[in-house]
Amino acid sequence: MLLRLAGRLPAGSALFVAVAALPAWALTVAAAASWAVRFDEADLNQGYSWFGSSVLLFMIPGWIVGTAGLAVALYSLLASMRSLPIRVLQAVLLAAPMALILGALTLMPPMVGTLGAVVLLVVALRQGMPAASREVVPSRVISRRVVAPNRRVVGRAALILLLVGLACVVFAVTGSTWAPLATDSTNAMNLGLGYGALASIPLLVLAGKVLAPRLGPTTPWTVLLGCAAMGVQGVAQLLGAGHPLQWNGILIAATLMGFSIALPWGRLVTGGRFTRIAVVALMGLAASVVGLPLVMMSAFLAPLGSAALLAWAFWAGHAQQPRLTS
Repeated sequence: MLLRLAGRLPAGSALFVAVAALPAWALTVAAAASWAVRFDEADLNQGYSWFGSSVLLFMIPGWIVGTAGLAVALYSLLASMRSLPIRVLQAVLLAAPMALILGALTLMPPMVGTLGAVVLLVVALRQGMPAASREVVPSRVISRRVVAPNRRVVGRAALILLLVGLACVVFAVTGSTWAPLATDSTNAMNLGLGYGALASIPLLVLAGKVLAPRLGPTTPWTVLLGCAAMGVQGVAQLLGAGHPLQWNGILIAATLMGFSIALPWGRLVTGGRFTRIAVVALMGLAASVVGLPLVMMSAFLAPLGSAALLAWAFWAGHAQQPRLTS
């Protein structure tokens, strides 16, 4: 519908996509239900019913219908391609994996659907506003020059944080075999995850300084929410498995991380203050489903983030070096 309103999709193609989406979704739900019934029947060990044995019978037609609908839309979007066979082939090759991914997303928790709906809402609000109004900057917003951080400082700090993060990962995985502080493997994992989450706080501050020119004026609040999430996650893990407050802390950390993810996208929302606040609030709640695995795996993701900053510092310095020309 949004592509149709934007003039990117002809009326016939938009109608075909909408009609094809209904049976594709119904067949996907039927395949998921058949899969669940098959699991229950496997636990009973009494054979499979026709419905429990019909997973592929529902999944393959649903995949075909979904691929057809997406291929028609992609075919219209690839209008700049010269050759008709190439357009058809490329549309089908792109639509086939996209249909599988969209089918899998429809079976995920409702918050994933909520996140997708909020993204569509932002796109709809952006398209519904005149082009001139999108470029208007409120007079009360004062542009500030963002000073880029010193790449050498970033590189050294990232290297230190990389070593600290790797140490936390090693302790979480192997600490029970050599560290007297860890009573068992579960305790070692909790300690490693806890200290790894706390060690992620300076990494987020460093990343915020690097990404400030892209994130804009919301950077301090974004970093603050992310650091708060890591702090709560660290304390929750240090409480230990089985503590009545551990999961409460993890869920709070996931929510804070969700709002940290959603806040920079608020500048894309056009409309009044209430509209912005409402959309960002919905985005934050929906993004908490993404924040949960992020905070749970933060100790393992932190070394990757440190390595990325280290690579950025290296390549930024390499790009700034003067080149000799003959």
